[in-house]
Amino acid sequence: MTSDNKYHFAIDRGGTFTDIHCHLPSGEEIVSKLLSVDPTNYADAPTEGIRRILDQYEGNYPRGLPVRTDVIGSIRMGTTVATNALLEREGERTGLVTTRGFGDLLKIGDQTRPNIFDLTCGGLGVLYEDVVEVDERVMLAEFYEGNSHDDGEVSNTKWPQAGKGPHHIGITGEEVIELATPDPEAVRTSLQSLADKGIKSLAVVFLHSYVYPEHELIVGRIAQEMNVFTEIALSHKVMAMVKMVPRGHTACASAYLTPKIQQYLAGFTKGFDEGLLTHVRLDFMKSDGGLTPFGDFSGHQAVLSGPAGGVVGYAKTSFRPGRDGEKPSPVIGFDMGGTSTDVSRYDGSLEHVFETTTAGVSIQAPQLDIHTVAAGGGSRLFLHNGLFVVGPESSKAHPGPVCYKKNGYLAVTDANVVLGRVIPKYFPNIFGPNEDEPLDLEGARAAFRALADANPETKGKSIEELAYGFVQVANESMCRPIRNLTQMRGFDITKHALACFGGAGPQHACAMARNLGITKVYIHRYGGILSAYGLSMADAVTEAQEPAKEVYAVANKSSGGFDEELDPSKTTRVTRFEHLVEKAVSALMKQGYTEDSIVIEKYLNMRYDGTDNAIMIKEDSNIHSQLPFAKSFIEQYHREFGFELEGRDLLIDDFRVRAFVPGFTPNQPPAVSSLGAPTPMGQARAYFENGWEEANIYKFEGLQPGHEIEGPAIIVQSISTIVLEIGCTAVVTGDGDLEITVEKKLQDGDLSTETDEEIKEDPVQLSIFAHRFMGIAEQMGRTLARTAIS
Repeated sequence: MTSDNKYHFAIDRGGTFTDIHCHLPSGEEIVSKLLSVDPTNYADAPTEGIRRILDQYEGNYPRGLPVRTDVIGSIRMGTTVATNALLEREGERTGLVTTRGFGDLLKIGDQTRPNIFDLTCGGLGVLYEDVVEVDERVMLAEFYEGNSHDDGEVSNTKWPQAGKGPHHIGITGEEVIELATPDPEAVRTSLQSLADKGIKSLAVVFLHSYVYPEHELIVGRIAQEMNVFTEIALSHKVMAMVKMVPRGHTACASAYLTPKIQQYLAGFTKGFDEGLLTHVRLDFMKSDGGLTPFGDFSGHQAVLSGPAGGVVGYAKTSFRPGRDGEKPSPVIGFDMGGTSTDVSRYDGSLEHVFETTTAGVSIQAPQLDIHTVAAGGGSRLFLHNGLFVVGPESSKAHPGPVCYKKNGYLAVTDANVVLGRVIPKYFPNIFGPNEDEPLDLEGARAAFRALADANPETKGKSIEELAYGFVQVANESMCRPIRNLTQMRGFDITKHALACFGGAGPQHACAMARNLGITKVYIHRYGGILSAYGLSMADAVTEAQEPAKEVYAVANKSSGGFDEELDPSKTTRVTRFEHLVEKAVSALMKQGYTEDSIVIEKYLNMRYDGTDNAIMIKEDSNIHSQLPFAKSFIEQYHREFGFELEGRDLLIDDFRVRAFVPGFTPNQPPAVSSLGAPTPMGQARAYFENGWEEANIYKFEGLQPGHEIEGPAIIVQSISTIVLEIGCTAVVTGDGDLEITVEKKLQDGDLSTETDEEIKEDPVQLSIFAHRFMGIAEQMGRTLARTAIS
């Protein structure tokens, strides 16, 4: 971070808490946390957080007045605004404009089943409320049998005729035939009918716009001239990829969510003086883990804006060589917040996916490979038909769990309070109607007692056994996506480290690591606000991508591999990559970055001929081969699916360039000598696998590099609480983080020691078994879908 005598803020606005990391003019770092929603005290949490810090260090920043920006150097933010709008269906009213005959295509969708055992499974929802169809059509010339003798005349009939129309060369280099061109007056009339219904946002999705975008551009220009729509999303600009259904859903998501983002930005900027938009650098985190200027922040890029900062945070702080200089272990990121838990994986580079389903909407765009489960500190607790159920409903920030003293709902946080793992006297007094009371232990105990009394399945269980059962089920529900992220893709989960962050994560990390067979856990000193800290280190990123139809490698039928002497796409690859690099570099330079600071990564989206699912392959300069992308593709395909498809050509579906300006990366911590165990500041009873234990309590800020702590213990931070389970040892590293070694052992109640009858009789073990069974089914389903051959 440059020293410019200004304040630099990185803010993660989550569903429950807003976390803030700030570089002070003095060079010091401070962190703070406040509720994301507290309408009786402030309108916007990030604005209030900035105001509080400036008022503390500068003075005279009263609540209710625009925040002065003369001392602010930059603001970086990740937000859940788009995610919440998608989940709660509170985006802009949207209309769909599509090719005649395809008005129901997005509603029909594909064969995706969100719940594979739901016999009444319906289709995914759509974000548009009305649709108009346009007489436009192009076709690929290679699929017209009479193309060789066609005269190119335009059809004079009402309906387009195959092969009749002007010929053009599309983006992919393929020849297309323009069968029907949109009639401007007819388009204008159709769009006006949408505007008359109050629709303010448009998604334009034509069948072959990924290769020939002219017709979408025509409609876009007409819509702009009408000046009645706040957002016009053209599918070829949003994401120019082949498949119309996910491309259409993505365009709809952009049209639906971008106005909501713009509304939030307008409200956010109103909290500051006019200098915010003139001399403060204001960037937002995109779903792909890169920063973009606030003016370029669109809805479909914002769905994972919040958790993306945490991925950057643990990637830059936990992926480090071992004490003896051995190669860094791959790291699993475990971000447990108030509303949900996000897990991801890092092994030297950010891992992206290009088609995901969020809140029932398929989005086709570069996104970090983050798996989300609705289990967080605020997840509500239920007993359904004898099963312990955690979430997906959340108690949210307001009213929150029972212990928040706002007439809330029983939640995971209440279980940790009852079990002594979260100690009210060491937690900030920010609860109750006036934000000045501690957590309510007795209220949480009373809520568990009421739940136990109301359900015969829990007869005979103590309050603590009930609460501990819910914690076990919550842990298993969070282990499930971690197994899917690793084992399902051919990685050995035990070879990973677990990087734990989020306000609630450190309370569960050790128990989860033991369940997964992981022996190393990292907890950063800013673990409670690592998403915000990650934002302060994030790269500025621009991506450029175009569809393709190229053969990368020709199958050698005799050897089963590829013919190394043939490289049919070489000339095209060079030209297309040069074009995309120029485009991406130019976009970053317009933001004020210098060309020599920009790093380029090149990718090919590749698949076997006859298969439907492509894999994005990054160029590896360490591979010395005539066909380096092919070697990387085969290695990844074999690791993930366990076999190769011999005798099939290797195809290119897309060219992609990722250009970025690297953010700050902390230095590796210095080696430290052991200082032994520190002096605890007290003891407290806490409930673990064997019942109540006396646990030492330590204040995180009082620990020194080299201190070693044996579990059971509780380490208290101002922004989080760390629970050290029995058999775990924590060492404070040279930069003040915690490195925990988890002892492998078979826990009481592990499923491998239970008989079928014991599992059936124990509602906790039955609930855990249900999660593991579903995890196996999900892994099987994904492998079958991605290896289908036609």
